[in-house]
Amino acid sequence: MTKKQTEKVEVSATMEKSQEYFTTQIANSEKAVESVIEYNAAVFKGGEAIAKKLYENYVSNVAAAFDGVKALNKTNDVAEFYKLATTNTAAAAERLSDQGKSVVELSGKVMKETGEAGRLAYSKGFAVNL
Repeated sequence: MTKKQTEKVEVSATMEKSQEYFTTQIANSEKAVESVIEYNAAVFKGGEAIAKKLYENYVSNVAAAFDGVKALNKTNDVAEFYKLATTNTAAAAERLSDQGKSVVELSGKVMKETGEAGRLAYSKGFAVNL
């Protein structure tokens, strides 16, 4: 083999190794990006669930407030008004407490699910072959 032929073979071998290396790196990058996308989807899903719950609570509270005001408007004396206002306030406080508890529970569930999705994304995205 001539020197030129030997150099050609070496260049070809080097190119082949470079292509193999870059093929592996591209595949690893794709895995990492896919895992980030999956994690982001889990975060958005959790955020959406919490936002939906908060909106449902808002709608419920507005409806209850208007119902309470309508009932107060129908009272005939101060004692009845005071009794109904106190009842409405106690019911609102209990409703808000229950809503707060359910949002905290949902947030904990979302954090757990998002944490698990993050763990899976990390293990999938960084379990690469170098």
